[in-house]
This record gives sequence, C-alpha cells and structure tokens, in this order.
Amino acid sequence: VFPLIKKKKVFPFFKKYVLVEKIFLSSFYFKQTPHNYNFEIEKTVKKINRKISRKICFQFPEGLQKFYLFLSDFFFSKGFFFREPVISNRISFGACCIDDIFFKLVGADTSFHYGHSCLVPIIKCLVPISYIFLEIYFDQSFLVEILKKNFGKAESSLNFLSTIQFISCFKKIENELIFYFKKIKIPQNKPLSPGETLGCTSPSLWNSKNIVYIGDGRFHLESCMIESPNSRFFQYNPFSHLLFVTEFSIKEFLEERKFILLKSIINQKNFCFITGALGRQGDANIFKKIKEIFKIKKFKFFSIFSTEISIDKLDILGFKKIDIFIQIACPRLSYDWGKIFNFPLLTSFEVSVLFGFTVLNNTRYSMDYFSNSGGFWTTYIKPKKKFFF
Repeated sequence: VFPLIKKKKVFPFFKKYVLVEKIFLSSFYFKQTPHNYNFEIEKTVKKINRKISRKICFQFPEGLQKFYLFLSDFFFSKGFFFREPVISNRISFGACCIDDIFFKLVGADTSFHYGHSCLVPIIKCLVPISYIFLEIYFDQSFLVEILKKNFGKAESSLNFLSTIQFISCFKKIENELIFYFKKIKIPQNKPLSPGETLGCTSPSLWNSKNIVYIGDGRFHLESCMIESPNSRFFQYNPFSHLLFVTEFSIKEFLEERKFILLKSIINQKNFCFITGALGRQGDANIFKKIKEIFKIKKFKFFSIFSTEISIDKLDILGFKKIDIFIQIACPRLSYDWGKIFNFPLLTSFEVSVLFGFTVLNNTRYSMDYFSNSGGFWTTYIKPKKKFFF
C-alpha cells in the first residue's frame, strides 16, 4: 500500500508511484472506456488519497452504470486502494438526485457523482462529494463547417447551449466562428456554467434569433424552447454529426397548462404537497415558502414524501379527499406528463400564478428553478418579508 500525501510532504518513492500509476492508467483506461470520455480518474485518485476513506460511494445516471465495473476494477481490484466500494441503486435523473443522504446512511466517507454539474452546493451535502462532469470530446470541425454552410455572414448572431458534457468545446468553436459571424454568444444563467442548460433551468434568450444546442435528445433543449419560444432552435448531434431544425408547440403547451390552472382555481379546497425524496429533488426552502402561503390563506393541506409520482399513487391518495396535488420535485413531470393524471398536478411556479404572485405570460413559461435570479418559487431565492394578501 502506498503512503498517503499529507499537507505538502512528498515521500521519496511517491514520484515513482505516480509515474507507474500514470503508465498503468493510460493503458488500462483506453482499453476499457471510449477514448473521448473523460472520467477524471487522476482527480479521483487524488481525492481518495487525500482522505483515509474506508467506504467510497459512486452514483451514476442509468446510462453510465455500466462503467462502474471498470472503475471498481481499476481503483480496488488492481491494488491501488484497499477500501470498500458502494454503488447507489437509486435512479439518478439529474444533479438534483444526488443521494448524499443514502451515502450517509451506509456509512460512506467519500462519494463521487458522475455526469452532472455541481447543482447542490458541496457544503450542504452530508458527505464529502466530488462531481465528475464526464466531459465528452468530439471533433468540432464538422460543426464549424456545417454552420458556415448553412448560415450566411449576414446572420447577426449565434447562441450556443449544451449540457455539462459538451460545454468545454464552446471556447474553441467561438474562436473559429468569431470572425465569420457578427456575434457569438455563450449565455449563462447563474449558478450554471456558461452555455449550460438543464431540464428545468435555462438562460432567457428572448431577443435571440438563432440558438444552436449541442447534444442528443430533446429533454434539455425543450427547457430552453419553453423559456424562449420566439427563437429559432437548431440541434447538432455530436455523435451523428447532423444538424437539425427543432420545433416545440408552445401554444399547445400553454393551453394545456392554463386549462389545468383554471381547473385548480375552481377546486381550491383540499391540497396535498408531494415532496420528492429522490436525492435532493424535494427542496425544503420551496416547501417552507408555499406552506407559509397556505397557512395565511387557511387552506386545508397535508404533505407526503415520495420517490415516485405515478397515476396510481395519486388516484389512491386523492380518492374523495384531495382536489389538487402540488409537487415539489421535478417541474418537468407536471409539464411533460400532467395531462395523463386524473388530478391537477401543479409546480411551485404554478402555485405562484394560482395565488396571484405572478402574472402568467401568454407566450412563455418560466424555466428558472435553480436560477439565482428566479422568482420565489425557485430553490435559491429566499423571500425578504412575509407574504401579504
């Protein structure tokens, strides 16, 4: 077992260990993983070495769990560390699902969360956590050439958005296109990284004409399309090297949500709060703010914690007892699947509209749930004074 580094003391044979480690790392790494995936293994090694940890937890999105065997084999089976690895079997839909409470219960000393950005501050977690963004590299020259061929120099500007896996490529793309187009913008909605978008939080690009999203799938892209529906959206798939024009029926979406809100106004009697128990989805700050409103309005309500919100569960809970459900978990659950439920399933933003704190815009819906500049329905905003009616 190699000695640990403490403070700035360097052991004489540690340099040899690092050299052997890097040689082994490069050979073993490229045999087991895609060459363009960055698992930040050296960072992980330093983190494990920095603290004497007996039990280390790993959390992956569902699509990346297959790489756990490789990481476990590298860190533990090869004799680098004699510690106990644990993988969380809880589904991780996003950074809000970080399961530090589970890590604490199983007695973990250190944990690693893969595939998402640092959405939940590390200082608020019960166990020391390292975020591994899992950057995916691709050849940007295809994208640069496609944009030059499909957009003329007369275009005023291009805005670039993506998930955390691809945002490292923005600087190079900007440097290659800045002399071809008038403006290249990488928007930011803090605390997210420049160009980053989530399924529930996106930069507001109301006056932007062209937005290029880099990534596969529509979940994150739709968040920005709901926030800025008057823009033109293009999606570049870095795996197939194809550029698509993407559209979203914002009119149909708004009509559906307005109908559910109208139905909720008519049936303002009995409410049920569903706080997400999947990691950190259920934000206590939002729950306290909405609970205060209901106490002032003297509405009847009760609250439950749940890791899943399903049709059957709501039917059982709401049978002759509940008129409206308010979920403090994932807003996209209401927006994407709200029409299939037999009861109105509202988000914290829609509660704000329901009680008149926010005027509903006829052309857009707010997607700023983890924004520093959002309304009182968001995670990081704390009201300066109590609500008055």
